[in-house]
Amino acid sequence: MGLITLEGMSFYAHHGYYTDERKRGNNYVVDVQISYDLEAAGVSDDLDDALNYEIVYQVCRKEMNNPRHLIESVARSIAHGIKGHFPDTDHVRVKVKKLNPELGGPVDMAACVYIV
Repeated sequence: MGLITLEGMSFYAHHGYYTDERKRGNNYVVDVQISYDLEAAGVSDDLDDALNYEIVYQVCRKEMNNPRHLIESVARSIAHGIKGHFPDTDHVRVKVKKLNPELGGPVDMAACVYIV
């Protein structure tokens, strides 16, 4: 067993509860951790036995391009999308960070972590 992680995937997306937020868009960062049996890939050194990182990234990109009101919804969709492609995963953990959210004062980021 082990963890596959993709960290710091950057996206410009149009999520937000308010219409102006969705129109303007914002910068987001997505981190993914996937608990997965690495033994077969570790022995064979063959991508066919591994969890393909490119597919994980494509799932993230697809969901980030689908505007939503809440980052909770985005994180959930990413997690379930990954789980749908790789049903043998034990756990998928997705963190979606919205950089510099408009909250009335300086805030580096707002984040949501979803685990399935």
